[in-house]
Amino acid sequence: MNTESKFAELKEKEREARKQIIIDSALALFAKKAFYEVGMRDVADEAGVSPATLYRYFPSQEDLFVEAFIQDISAVSLEFENMVKKEQPATIEECAITYVDHLFQNDSTFQMMTYILLKDHLDKAALAKFGSVTRIFFDIFEQLLRRYGTKEDVRLYVHAFIAAMTGIIITFRNHPVKKKGEIREHILQITRITADLFSNKLIK
Repeated sequence: MNTESKFAELKEKEREARKQIIIDSALALFAKKAFYEVGMRDVADEAGVSPATLYRYFPSQEDLFVEAFIQDISAVSLEFENMVKKEQPATIEECAITYVDHLFQNDSTFQMMTYILLKDHLDKAALAKFGSVTRIFFDIFEQLLRRYGTKEDVRLYVHAFIAAMTGIIITFRNHPVKKKGEIREHILQITRITADLFSNKLIK
């Protein structure tokens, strides 16, 4: 590798390091306050960069949020993959509980996800990145259903499953008459019931 190539590689590594600092700063802020309260200037201040520098790395707020979401969800994605690839794969209920409880316990992740899902006219690049993450989850759950013998309309059932799990959280996460601990137990109870319905339908 010549000197010019080494210099270009070093610059790219430095760029990626700065980009990671910005993402980590965004995630740190999301852990302190509600997702919708965090602005780009807040992230720039946390990362110790100017807003202009921040926008060089992330052209839009949505682009930053998607990158942060992807990193935040990567660990649970790997966990799902390991659960499915075990010699004796996890049950549908175990996967459902893992998915729902992660989103319930990590409110910023859930807020980012719903923001991206519900926002009109989302930046195309951000939408494409988000789509790549959702496909990973769909693929993992599809592998699980196929391992349990489901052969027809598998992708359709995967979509129904993910939508049902996400809908449970949306419906009950702000239950007006229950405390947070009670809400979690209520959500997990409904998750088990829903997972059981899928299991009875799909497992041969």
